[in-house]
Amino acid sequence: MTNIAKDNWNSRTTEHYQSDMLAYEEVIKTPERAFPMSLFPLIKKYIGDLSGKKVCVPSSGDSIAAFGFHLLGAKVTSCDYAENQLKHAKAFADKNGWDIEFICQDSMKLDNIKDDKYDLVYTSNGVHVWIDDLQGMYKNFHRILKDGGYSIFFETHPMSRPFDNTTYEVKIRKPYDSVGPFFDSDGEITYGWRTQDFVNAITSAGFMIKEMQEFHSVPEDLEAHNYLFVSDEHKSKDKWFGDTFDWKVNPWAALPQCLCLCSQKTCNY
Repeated sequence: MTNIAKDNWNSRTTEHYQSDMLAYEEVIKTPERAFPMSLFPLIKKYIGDLSGKKVCVPSSGDSIAAFGFHLLGAKVTSCDYAENQLKHAKAFADKNGWDIEFICQDSMKLDNIKDDKYDLVYTSNGVHVWIDDLQGMYKNFHRILKDGGYSIFFETHPMSRPFDNTTYEVKIRKPYDSVGPFFDSDGEITYGWRTQDFVNAITSAGFMIKEMQEFHSVPEDLEAHNYLFVSDEHKSKDKWFGDTFDWKVNPWAALPQCLCLCSQKTCNY
């Protein structure tokens, strides 16, 4: 993440924090809701009982995943490059008496994180678009994991990225193999990595890929991760949980929406 992006995130964190309060309350009631319903069984399959497990959440953003892991019994470290993201998340955690470690860190470096410490490194949707050094990031994930530990992520599926998903009309906005950098009007720089970029970065870091999943959000998820809208007609809650999930109405529902890779640390590099 560039300093411009960091400053932009810091400047809008208060607004995001306020809008996240409903999600926080849902996670308090049902911690599993911090994760997509299609993904949580995979976490349970490979990590098992989370009680006492050490979990690092780089680029934690709103810290919803960090809160979920904590409430499920894990010992959690929540990292983000934007200080204000952590400030608000820590304030909420402290208010609830939650013992969560918050550390301001660049996910590609994790300078202040010790080696061989965690059972799981988890990143959720929207992390990889800010990362310009995938291999560097996964080498550091590998470094901070215990032998046999896991890295699990889910992201917007690369197959959807060539398309303009701000409209129900099918439009191509870029070639699949155009990964960036992309520059927006705010000066932020983002990337649109391919599946092969994830796989190559993960395996070259010393991980063995254990399982890949491609899934869609369901109405019960706290976020419909990649179904966007362009008109007021499709911004209402009823539409969000209605025809957006019908591929006959919304073509993007016919494409794989999310990509998940579960990888295990198998050796020291």
